Amino acid sequence: MSELLLKSLEVNNFRSIRGLVHAPLDAKVVLVHGENGAGKTSLLSAIELALTGRVQALERADPAYVKQLLHRSASEGSVAVQTLRDELVHSYKSLLTLDGVQSTAALELPKANFFRERAFLPQALLGQLLQIYQEAGSDAGSPLAQFVGNLLGLDRLDALEAGLKPLADVRNVRKNVDSWPEAENEKSRLDRLIADHGRARQGIQTQIDTALSELRQIVADLALELVVGEASLDAAEAAIQDEGDTGAFADLSDQRRRLGALSREVESAQLSSGTLPPAAPEDANNASEKFQNWQYDHGDRINAFRDRVQGLFSDLSLESDPQVAAQTSFKRLGTEQKQLSQRVNQARADLSRLTTARDERVVAAGQRDTIDEEVGRLSSSAGSLGSALAELTAFITDETCPVCDRDFGQVSAVPLSEHVHVKVRTLSASAERLLTLGRTRGEVQVTIERLDREIEMIGARQLGEEALADLDRRLAAVEALTSEVTSLTEVLAEGSRLRSLDVAARRTVSETRSRDVALESARQTLSDFALSIGADPVTDGETFEAGFARLDVMLSDKASGLDMRLAKRRRGGDLIATLRSLLQRRQEEDARSKVDFAAWQRLEKQLEAAQGLRDQGNGIRNAVDTVRSAIIRREFNDRLNKVWRDLFVRLAPGEPFVPAFSIPEDSTQKLQPKLITRHRDGGDAGGTPGAMLSAGNLNTAALTLFIALHLSVPKELPWLILDDPVQSMDDVHIAHFAALLRTLSKEHGRQVMIAVHDRQLFEYLKLELSPAFVDDSLLTLELSRGPRRDTVCISQRHSFKEETALLAAA
Repeated sequence: MSELLLKSLEVNNFRSIRGLVHAPLDAKVVLVHGENGAGKTSLLSAIELALTGRVQALERADPAYVKQLLHRSASEGSVAVQTLRDELVHSYKSLLTLDGVQSTAALELPKANFFRERAFLPQALLGQLLQIYQEAGSDAGSPLAQFVGNLLGLDRLDALEAGLKPLADVRNVRKNVDSWPEAENEKSRLDRLIADHGRARQGIQTQIDTALSELRQIVADLALELVVGEASLDAAEAAIQDEGDTGAFADLSDQRRRLGALSREVESAQLSSGTLPPAAPEDANNASEKFQNWQYDHGDRINAFRDRVQGLFSDLSLESDPQVAAQTSFKRLGTEQKQLSQRVNQARADLSRLTTARDERVVAAGQRDTIDEEVGRLSSSAGSLGSALAELTAFITDETCPVCDRDFGQVSAVPLSEHVHVKVRTLSASAERLLTLGRTRGEVQVTIERLDREIEMIGARQLGEEALADLDRRLAAVEALTSEVTSLTEVLAEGSRLRSLDVAARRTVSETRSRDVALESARQTLSDFALSIGADPVTDGETFEAGFARLDVMLSDKASGLDMRLAKRRRGGDLIATLRSLLQRRQEEDARSKVDFAAWQRLEKQLEAAQGLRDQGNGIRNAVDTVRSAIIRREFNDRLNKVWRDLFVRLAPGEPFVPAFSIPEDSTQKLQPKLITRHRDGGDAGGTPGAMLSAGNLNTAALTLFIALHLSVPKELPWLILDDPVQSMDDVHIAHFAALLRTLSKEHGRQVMIAVHDRQLFEYLKLELSPAFVDDSLLTLELSRGPRRDTVCISQRHSFKEETALLAAA
């Protein structure tokens, strides 16, 4: 079974995310980028809320955080996560209202706890992680002690000790055992039941003996060499059925039908002839061997390619010829790739242009409102006529007057627009300004109308984010298949040629042999049939007509004498059925008697068993302390401390102090761990990590502790989600951290999701974590938002592409 992977995320009006955002997650590595406040933390918190129904970091900061999860501009929202395992999709969802959160589908409690504690590291928790463990102290009930106890299974040992404590006093043990009078009454009842079982069994045994005697007589009459008894009923039934009259009659009828068919076959064989030239079987064998060798070398790969192509195109049926099938696949894949590329490019262009057009319309609407305000102020001082003429200029497009519809060119050589402008300028000094504003407002209005039409047109054809992600996946699959069919061109051509040679050679040999052996095959078939029914074969001197007549007489003679045996075989079957029923009844009586006798024996041994169990329980209690101490030393030294040290040294190679857990050296009833630091050169243990490490390395210690705890427990969920964990790291730490993420993703099978706000760091991680082999994958999510528009999430999938430039140069 494959690993459980995150498939997609849908967020609607959650925290700083406004509107609906769809983010595909089905890749080995998912990188999230966005400026501060763009919604990165909200996106990762949405995953936690959908899977667990809670947001742990917010709950620790504010117990009433659920009322702050819904975006302030919305009245309802939701978060939904889809996971994928073996083509089976699971959905988890939480609904957001003004009153709080309602989880409709979430992980089971153990997996939800694993996700919160071992798979997801929020940004707010990173700086508090070491402090939480460091301030826990040595109290056995502290969070650190509880976690480590659960990790090592010590809570089970404690529960075992508590459960065995009553065994220390024999009086407590006796309280759990039935009283002696009750035990004696139960024993008397069982004595009576056992006697009744014996009498019933004796009656059944008498009927069995009578039926066996009659069955032995029938077996003797049928001359069967068989000793009849209770253990041989299956053998007796098989012997009767194997030589039964019904089977014999059915065989005779079948043999007569076969004899008729053979007669017609002989007639056809006598008439058949041919004039085909002879063919050498060696040529057919050579052609077949070459084609089989080709299938052995390349058949599995070709069949796998055909299955993937037909799975991608449900309406496509590939021919059996390998080369023809490859040509059909290549043509269909090329057409599909071109169409998908065009649709993906157009969808991304529409998404970018829609955001720009909406921003441009907001600016244009603001300009129009400003012009309207200024025109309103000028109209009262310029006079009613100047205002009317200024408004009229926006509608003059040629020499036709927009008021009277007359051609102004008939009465004046001056253009109509210039004439109106002169009139306006003569009214007042402010009229010129009013004229300019009227023209500008007309241009702005035209711009707004154009943008409205463009926004409506893009919105009508815009694809949803989930549909765009599905197109990306299908395009990646088509590109991979196109590359594979190109690499198989020569192999497919050779397979097609060998297949044609094999078919041609087989056909020639078949036709040649059928000409030579037609009549001989007919005689041999008749002889084989004669031998199969116990008759002499048809010799070369015997005609076909005589042979058929002889065999027909023999089959007729075999039909006689079977009626007498039929009734005895039926009676024998009835007796066997009766015996099996009686044996079943006797077995049930024996089983009930055995159960009652076992219960009687348990009453006899109960007190002795109670004392034995008490002794064993006390021995287990004594062994608990020894086992607990051994587990603590082994797990901390060999697993957790070693993994934490390796990770910390890898990210901070220049730090002399290494954080670790301090473990007890002697046997202990309760685990009391605490955090310390050790110098690489040895010596006594240092102080706590908070006192010995710098701020940057303290952040590194917390990050490596989280990853070490993740790797130290069984992998219930293969996810590692980190929210901006590199804020305090320098370039060396970041480079080592990128290498660590690459190792976790590509060698340890973890699905890594990391969010960063720095653009250069995002580009660096995208390069370092890019796909390195065929099944590897990388998804980038870029978040952006504006004060008056919804949040936008642009996804881009990066698949593995083989470098061919160096191969061509070589």
